[in-house]
Amino acid sequence: NLIARGNFDAAQTALESALLLAPSDLRALSLMGWAQMRQGDYDNALATLDRVLAEDAMNGLARASLGYVCLRKGLLREAHDHLVRASRQTRDPKAALYGWFYMGMLHAAQRDVVEAEACFRKSIALAPNFIEAYYELGRAYFAAGEIGDANKAWRAGHAANRFNVWGRRCADAIRACQAGQEPIGFS
Repeated sequence: NLIARGNFDAAQTALESALLLAPSDLRALSLMGWAQMRQGDYDNALATLDRVLAEDAMNGLARASLGYVCLRKGLLREAHDHLVRASRQTRDPKAALYGWFYMGMLHAAQRDVVEAEACFRKSIALAPNFIEAYYELGRAYFAAGEIGDANKAWRAGHAANRFNVWGRRCADAIRACQAGQEPIGFS
């Protein structure tokens, strides 16, 4: 619940307590890796997620998270390999969703807007209320200079859920573009 609300520090504290009671719980360990990852603690996340995959090589969520960690650490080939495996597995729909989403981020980082768009659209097809995918799709378009397409993506994200934090960020990005400024996240 804390991860879903974006309170990753509190989630890590709760997961540490859970893992004291059940140290071999791979789901809790995988979520710990996700909480560490989302706090930018990539080295510890890498170690945690490697531990999960050592015990369960088919753990899709750990694999998708590890792909993101590799992306953030600049290990692009490894990120791609993990994300392809996570997105193609059928055992865990959430892992497939995040595999596609993080693959979109990987392609966006490489300025491959066509592939990024395909991955973000696949994420949106899997979970239409996953507003962060609309936001990142808009960012990919913006980075490529496709401002009109960026605004369309952000409008769709805002329309899908204007009360969600990502829906509000989509609206903020639109306003920034209209004011001739770069949206948050660009420098």
